[in-house]
Amino acid sequence: MADVKLSPEMKQKLEAMAAGAGLSQERLVATLLEAFVEGGGKVFVGPWKEGPGVRVLPDWPKFSSKVARIAKGDMK
Repeated sequence: MADVKLSPEMKQKLEAMAAGAGLSQERLVATLLEAFVEGGGKVFVGPWKEGPGVRVLPDWPKFSSKVARIAKGDMK
């Protein structure tokens, strides 16, 4: 899978979230994406009238009963 390109501001916010959870930034991002997919998240795409390109609307699962369990050796 290709590297995810994020703005410096988003990288900083994710790093703070990861540090607060005791996870590496990569592990946090992987866990979030896995929860989105496994929870039945959807992505809607449509035309962007104001400019060239498309609009993207991620629809996160409303309810999630799955808890991600991460072994201590996989946290970093």
